[in-house]
Amino acid sequence: MKTRFKMIVSGLLGATVVLIGVAAFYVWQHLRQPAAKPASGSNVVIQVVSSKPVNSLQQNQQQSQVYSAVQQMLQSPATASLDASGFVQSVYAKVGVQLPRTIAEQAQTGTIINSATDLQQGDLVFFNLDNTGGTATFDGIYLGGNQFAAMTTHGLKVISLSDPYWSGKFIYGRRVL
Repeated sequence: MKTRFKMIVSGLLGATVVLIGVAAFYVWQHLRQPAAKPASGSNVVIQVVSSKPVNSLQQNQQQSQVYSAVQQMLQSPATASLDASGFVQSVYAKVGVQLPRTIAEQAQTGTIINSATDLQQGDLVFFNLDNTGGTATFDGIYLGGNQFAAMTTHGLKVISLSDPYWSGKFIYGRRVL
């Protein structure tokens, strides 16, 4: 019982830290925008409007929820019946986002992200493990910090995109949030 309590508290603490970080980032983004100045002698008033879409806060919340769901699954025994795409589908289902079941279908969902440097927390990451070209044969969830979580043959793991094995097999990401 104590272990379960510790896991719950740890998960809540992690989620709190992520939410604070997201809020701080959001505030920082809005405070660093320079105010527009009207031309001298002009009566024109210029209003600065954020270029961020209205739903960006909701997207940040969903990204945090995906991260928290992955952390919870990492701390609890994984279901042996999940494969890579089942893990991805399961995590997103926990935050209310329906994804297709197979890697091939998931690889067609959302907006493509061609460069690993453009990935954001919660993006799907796709790999070709059999070296047959650009066909996705494995997927996971990007956690930030150049790491992703995936259900491997060795269980649920957090893996670096810089790992020599994985870096050569990365083909693209997909943003579904």
